[in-house]
Amino acid sequence: MARLNTGQLSIETRRVSRRPLSHAALLFLASASMAFVSGCDLLLEPENVPASPRPTPSSTPTQTPEPIETTTPTPDVDEDVEPDVDVEQPVPTDETIPKVPDDEPATPPTEEPTPEPTPEPTQTPTPTPTSPEPEPTETPSPEPSETPTPAPIPTNNVSPAFSYHPPGDLEPNSGLGAKDPTIYVPDMLFPIKQARAYPQSQVYRYGGGIGGGDQCDPRNFTASWRDNFCENRSSRTTSPYCPSAGVHVGQDIRVGTPEGCRAERSLLPSERKRYVVVAAEDGYISNIGSYTVNVRAGGRIYRYMHMNMKALEVSLGQQVKAGDPLGYVSNDFGGTPTTLHLHFEIKHNTSEYGWTWAPPYTSLVKAYERREQAPGEMVVEE
Repeated sequence: MARLNTGQLSIETRRVSRRPLSHAALLFLASASMAFVSGCDLLLEPENVPASPRPTPSSTPTQTPEPIETTTPTPDVDEDVEPDVDVEQPVPTDETIPKVPDDEPATPPTEEPTPEPTPEPTQTPTPTPTSPEPEPTETPSPEPSETPTPAPIPTNNVSPAFSYHPPGDLEPNSGLGAKDPTIYVPDMLFPIKQARAYPQSQVYRYGGGIGGGDQCDPRNFTASWRDNFCENRSSRTTSPYCPSAGVHVGQDIRVGTPEGCRAERSLLPSERKRYVVVAAEDGYISNIGSYTVNVRAGGRIYRYMHMNMKALEVSLGQQVKAGDPLGYVSNDFGGTPTTLHLHFEIKHNTSEYGWTWAPPYTSLVKAYERREQAPGEMVVEE
């Protein structure tokens, strides 16, 4: 109602201004107008604040920011003349909107669409320098538990425990031996637990089929050790280490004393338990025959022959440790007569020959030295 009256007043004022009026008429109209406006507070704008501009119509709907309030004073007008409200006001632009000083916060535009934030490039964090870690201390590798490390053999001021012929030096007229000094199993145990032992031929010495005599002859128990790997036999067994075929591929070991020999001979075969045979290395029982026992240990097979097969201490597939008892020395040979002794073989797997028999003589020499904690003395014949 106030705005309508104000519009009518403005229109009326516009009409009056188009014809000549008398000075008295003008004074009357001015007084009436001021009296009406003073009675309607809704028409008053805040003091010293310009009126809000009218938005400019546009085909594309845009959000026009509201003008920022400033303290710029409104241009002075004649107090006696009402401004013409129909006059089109200019649309504020960036040039016309006064800039906000740096020390005053700008009023954010109303309903201004927020632009999509531009993702800031990800900065790779600079690694924090750390103190270098101390180098790990090398832990010594534990010694293998499968076979204990043999104790060093004393050599100073110790009498030789036994004497032995060089490897490959066979009994006269018994064949050509393998003159091979290689110790194929340097840390194995000697296969006889405690008794004195005398590796030697069981065919070409006393009591043998060719040597004749008595197997309990005391001379068999005082003789120096002698190799009999590659000794001549009637079989066609061969080894790449032997210079001929039809050979003996193990080492025969006489055990004990002449008295012990006679005592054992007087017993039934199943009662012979005087001399204990042990495993040379950790492994398992891979085969038991009519007069053989095999111990498989990795890439080696140890074969024990002529034990008392009625009194074995192991069974097929059983795990054994080096030094575990396997049985007892006897002369079991499937009904074929032989002497009281242990036949011992080493069969190993090689890249050149595959599974084949290796000369056991030098390995037995070193194993016996460790068992007796005394060196052996090699016999050198002129």
